[in-house]
Amino acid sequence: MLQNILKKLSNTKTLIAVISGITLILTTWGIQIPVEKIDITVKALCSIGVLLGVLNDKGMTTTKWNQ
Repeated sequence: MLQNILKKLSNTKTLIAVISGITLILTTWGIQIPVEKIDITVKALCSIGVLLGVLNDKGMTTTKWNQ
């Protein structure tokens, strides 16, 4: 189950949606969050997601390119 969650979190669209939701909840509760910190956090988490995607890539499975 944890691997499925990590797989979904490697998608940058999912990360942006999760961070946006958390930010919306926090601002609704009256917590002031500087825009710069949100921007840096989104970029950092997207970078982690891209890194996870690259590390989990199995490569090309076709044999037509090897001929």
